[in-house]
Amino acid sequence: MESLKHQKLTVRAPGRINLLGEHLDYNHGLVLPAAIDRYIDFFFEESTSCTFNLEALDLGEQWQCKPADLYRAQASDWQVYLKGVLILLGLENTDILNRSKDFKGLSIRFTSNIPIGAGLSSSAALCCGFAFGLNEWFGLGKSKMELALIAQQTEHQFAGVNCGLMDQVASLMGKADHLIAFDCHSHVIEPFSLPLADAQLFLIDSKVKHNLATSAYNERRSQLERAFEQALELFPDLANYRDLQAAQATELMRHLDSTVQKRLQYVLDEMTRVQQVRQVALELNALASPALYHKLGCLLSETHQGLRDLYEVSCPEVDFLQSGLLLLPGIFGARMMGGGFGGCLLVLARSDFDWPCLDALFSEYHVSYQISPRIEKVSLVDGVHLIES
Repeated sequence: MESLKHQKLTVRAPGRINLLGEHLDYNHGLVLPAAIDRYIDFFFEESTSCTFNLEALDLGEQWQCKPADLYRAQASDWQVYLKGVLILLGLENTDILNRSKDFKGLSIRFTSNIPIGAGLSSSAALCCGFAFGLNEWFGLGKSKMELALIAQQTEHQFAGVNCGLMDQVASLMGKADHLIAFDCHSHVIEPFSLPLADAQLFLIDSKVKHNLATSAYNERRSQLERAFEQALELFPDLANYRDLQAAQATELMRHLDSTVQKRLQYVLDEMTRVQQVRQVALELNALASPALYHKLGCLLSETHQGLRDLYEVSCPEVDFLQSGLLLLPGIFGARMMGGGFGGCLLVLARSDFDWPCLDALFSEYHVSYQISPRIEKVSLVDGVHLIES
């Protein structure tokens, strides 16, 4: 452990999109996320209170705790995540604090422009940025992968969400103008360029989030875990779902009920689409063309159809927007993003897309659901990093 001394430190933690590979992070798959220019900024400053003083500036809320009291301290909402990171980094241990530096107290304020509940992983950015800043402040010597695993375990142990590792890896290890091919089984990371000279990615926030998202996410994960246990009984040498051959998949399906069959079919289809996207990206790097962007857009739309009909995690509001988008000139494809039941649509459009074309769709959406959606233009950026105070 390296001893560091700071008086101030500022950390920027991005949200993320996932171009393709939705729900594959906990199903042994490859996912294709990227960090985006929506951030949580953390401001670390030494204090004299001998406590951790945490403040959510946008909410006007504060939480204060002495290191030795962390385990029994009451926490709710955003506080639960930060409490979890502190505990999993071992910062309830005063010996660690004293070895790393002369701990006088620490004030951490944060502010965010990541829409909450929109499928952009604001919770991962919160945990990753906080963990990264504490690692820097106290000189804990953790690698970015170690910090990603700590952030993931915070979700599991303190927030009760059995998420995969994709969100944390994207937030910490994103690379500007690149996607990350992240192997969720081996944890191998391969950034690759996605040229968008004649196309653009943007988000449409449906501004809905149905309250069954977390329970349904955990249910889907449990269903696929049980299905893999069944697969291992049939094929003991199987390493992961990606190694499942066509004949084996057919045999496995016969041992699953109809609901789990649909879940597994989505996973297998999505794994194929991920490989197709990587091939399209290679071709785009050689020569960009409208036909390739159209192919990429079709893959996005096919994923939405699978999430809607097979994985059953969409909702009427998001389906309304997605189907309407596909009728507009200049839209290559669109799909829901995130855990499901609301949130954002990820849209691939021509670079010269005519934005007023959205007005009629948004008006119809407002009439149907009394909600006004919001457009979020995004760029692909670097992962968590220090910025000038």
